[in-house]
Amino acid sequence: MNEIIVKEDGKYMISESISKQIADFEKEIKAAKAKEEKLKDMILKEMEDKGILSVENDDLKITYVSETYRTTFDSTKFKEEHSDLYSEYLKDTYVKSSIRITTKEKQDE
Repeated sequence: MNEIIVKEDGKYMISESISKQIADFEKEIKAAKAKEEKLKDMILKEMEDKGILSVENDDLKITYVSETYRTTFDSTKFKEEHSDLYSEYLKDTYVKSSIRITTKEKQDE
């Protein structure tokens, strides 16, 4: 059985094949998201130019959402100015375990 995590020279390492697969998937996802964003920008521009609020077919429904302002709470400023009150309103929330993967871009050799 191939191990996913191996110990080499007292250090834990992810196996080369798994590492390569994940890095390849991450690159594909990044490229696909860039293409998706480009298409979304093109659709947004055309919907704005033509005054279209909604369009749909069997695969998608796209709704135009116009720009707006939103009011948010500046918790950083509140904490600085009212640290005693801030701590009274903190609450603990359970967060399940997970892993974080960061891809490293290799320089062309």
